[in-house]
Amino acid sequence: MAIFIASTKSISRGSGQSAVASASYRAGCELEDKRYGKTHDYSKKQGVMSADIILPTALAAANAEISRSELWNKAEDAEKRVDARVAREWLVNLPHELSEQDRKELAHTFAQTLADRYGTIADCAIHEPTQKEIDRGADPRNFHAHILFTTRTAELDDSNEIILTDKASIELSDNKRRSLGMARVSHEIKDVRQIWEQIANEKLAEHNLNLIDSRSYAAQGIDIEPQLKMGSVATKLERDKYERELRKAEQAKEEGKHYEIDKTPATQLGTINEIINERNELVWGVELTKNQIVNDAADAIILNGHKIKDIEHTTSLPSRTTVADEPIKKPEPTSAPKPKAPTLDAVAKAMAMAKGVATRKADEQKQKELALEQQRQHELAEQQKREQAERERIEQARADRARQQQAIAEQLERESQQFMVDKKALYAAVMAQLEQHTQKGIDPDSKVGKPILSISVANEITHSLNQYMDNPDTTQRQRELALNERTALTDLVNDKSTQALSEIKNLHYTSDRKTHTAALQDVLTEFADNHGQSIDKSQEKALESAQKAISDYSNEINRSRSYGLGR
Repeated sequence: MAIFIASTKSISRGSGQSAVASASYRAGCELEDKRYGKTHDYSKKQGVMSADIILPTALAAANAEISRSELWNKAEDAEKRVDARVAREWLVNLPHELSEQDRKELAHTFAQTLADRYGTIADCAIHEPTQKEIDRGADPRNFHAHILFTTRTAELDDSNEIILTDKASIELSDNKRRSLGMARVSHEIKDVRQIWEQIANEKLAEHNLNLIDSRSYAAQGIDIEPQLKMGSVATKLERDKYERELRKAEQAKEEGKHYEIDKTPATQLGTINEIINERNELVWGVELTKNQIVNDAADAIILNGHKIKDIEHTTSLPSRTTVADEPIKKPEPTSAPKPKAPTLDAVAKAMAMAKGVATRKADEQKQKELALEQQRQHELAEQQKREQAERERIEQARADRARQQQAIAEQLERESQQFMVDKKALYAAVMAQLEQHTQKGIDPDSKVGKPILSISVANEITHSLNQYMDNPDTTQRQRELALNERTALTDLVNDKSTQALSEIKNLHYTSDRKTHTAALQDVLTEFADNHGQSIDKSQEKALESAQKAISDYSNEINRSRSYGLGR
């Protein structure tokens, strides 16, 4: 039998959605999104039976036309807010008992009704379950329609082109609707669901099919329990397991064997939902049985009533005959009297009894609804308690995280301060032996001597930093700070080598340039040999470039001396 599904949701930029992308996916086509400068191509999507643009009757009567691409790009262009609603979707289930044409007419009638009600344009895409979805466990009867509506009303401008103007009434906030004397949006959505119920039932009644009901199962007095929401992770686990089982079955088939697919759920949520589904099927079976019993009883009472009326209205007097016309017959023994047909009074009593049963059932239904309402209130109170406990748990977890982060921050600060102390001690130890780093024939206080001495000192400090990082007592934070210090020292060495070479070139005597170049070359080579493997590629390349520049200049000095140009 047909089931009732009519749900709505907004297509919103605040959720990262695009009207053009949504229309492209639902219609299974390629659309250019001018706002975001990209193309959405879902032309290979399967399961799309049809996709049609439906205009309000007034625009259709004026022979207005608009393409899908133009429509949804206009819908995007009409909105300026970054969190704007750019479209509204209604999802409706199409009865599988109907033909394909009847399902299409039903979806289009609903879309046309809402387009005329709100003055918006609809984009109605009808989908069927694909074989791939059915293989994964989808219901092959799941025919449905995705109907996208513009959030703004459509009108014709002076050029007879369609433009989107004000927000449709269903898109207005509750405050705005209240100021206009309108009910809340939730009431509007309930009205639309009832519209779908009426339109669908008219089509179902044409084919003598069971009707649908927009009321919830609880409102109908049916004790159906909703399944738990699976979520993306659990759904993927269930799908992955089913696909693995299919592959095993296919492999066994290729080997000429039979493999029984394991259909047990892969997750605890799936197991719970399977139990709920089995329980709901039992409840639904009981409800159908009750309904059949009531219908059979009513049909029997109505049928008996009709029979009694027929008996009373068709009874006639025997025809008159004369004595001479009748032959003399032997008297027959008297037979037992035939049972009399029920009188109208008896039928009235039966009808009154049936009415009493119906009244009693109505009272029982009221009591059941009252019990359901009490149960709902109890469950609501329990839910509020759970929500309050969850809020307290989240707040406690947030406070714990804050304390933990504060403790981590304080620990990192202590480690950073300790590193600064260790760093000062390390530098002090190297500077205490500064004379050991002074090169022979080089004035450490000169413009050339200072950068050469700095490179020598940096070499020793970098060596101490490496030992510091290798120490098991050094924390991860201190290692990171030591690594940053080592990187800074390597950059310093490259800068000082460039500075020293520049100052060497300004020396007056060639012999001084040669002495200082040799000293610079020695300290830079020593640094490269000691630490070239521990620096990154860019610094290594810069260091090699500095060494090459110094080597080239040394060769240039030697050539100039060989020509007798130096002094």
